[in-house]
Amino acid sequence: MRYSDAKMTGAVSQAASGIATADSRHALAGAVSDIILAVNECQIAPGETALFPFVACTAYGIPSIHEFSVISDNPNFNPEWIRLSPSAGDSYSPRYILQISPGDIGRSQYGAYPLRLSWRAAGTYRHAGGRCTLIIRPSVRAVTEPVVSIWPTGRVCVLLENRGSTAIDAAISIRHHGSDWSKEWELDLPTTDDDPFSFSGLFDPPAGMRSGDFELTVSAAGVPLIRRTIRARRSLISRRPINEMQACA
Repeated sequence: MRYSDAKMTGAVSQAASGIATADSRHALAGAVSDIILAVNECQIAPGETALFPFVACTAYGIPSIHEFSVISDNPNFNPEWIRLSPSAGDSYSPRYILQISPGDIGRSQYGAYPLRLSWRAAGTYRHAGGRCTLIIRPSVRAVTEPVVSIWPTGRVCVLLENRGSTAIDAAISIRHHGSDWSKEWELDLPTTDDDPFSFSGLFDPPAGMRSGDFELTVSAAGVPLIRRTIRARRSLISRRPINEMQACA
C-alpha cells in the first residue's frame, strides 16, 4: 500500500534519547518551532501499541498535549487510536509520547499509515510539524522455516498461522536474481483453529538457471512478513535464517 505524499519531509529526523541539547536551545533562541521524532517508523499488529517519542522545541513555552494534532493520508486511519502523553524532559526540551493502539480492525485497515504530527498554539505565527509512518500488519506468522527445493522440481512449502479474527489475503512469491523470472501464489488464509495452514506450491525454475540466488517473500494483506534469500548450488540449497520485518518494541 503506497501513498504519493507518504515521503517523510519536514522536521522529522532520527534521534536518540539525548535528542534535544544545544541544538534545541539554539532553535529556541532563534524563535523556531520543531517537532523531532525519535522513531520514524513503527510496525505493529492489532492489539499492540506503537510508540513514537518526540521532543517539541518551541519559542512559546511548554506546549500542552491538547495543542497537538495527528492526521493521516490514509482514509482508514481512526483518530480514536491516538493517545498523547507527556514524558520526562525540561523547559528547553519538553518530551512527549504519541501512542497508537489499533483495536479489532477490518481487512481493509492493514497497511501503511503516513502520519503528520503538528503543533500550533493560539497566537503563534508558525506551527511545528513532523512526519512518521505506522504500519499495521496482520497477526500472521510462519510456524516453521519455509522449505524450498529446486531439484528435481521446484517446490515451496510453508506453514502459516493466522491468529486474527478474520481470514486474510496472503501471497507467496519466489523470484530469480539476475533475471525477470518469478512465480507467485495468492491464497485466502483462514483463521487458525487447531492446525496451521499448510501451503505447498510447485514451480518450474527458469531454464538453465537451477543455480544462483532466489528470493522468497511471504506477505499478508499486502504487508511483507518474511523475506529470505536462497542460494541454490546444483541440487542443494544452503539455508539462511528467516529475515522477519522488525516490529517496534
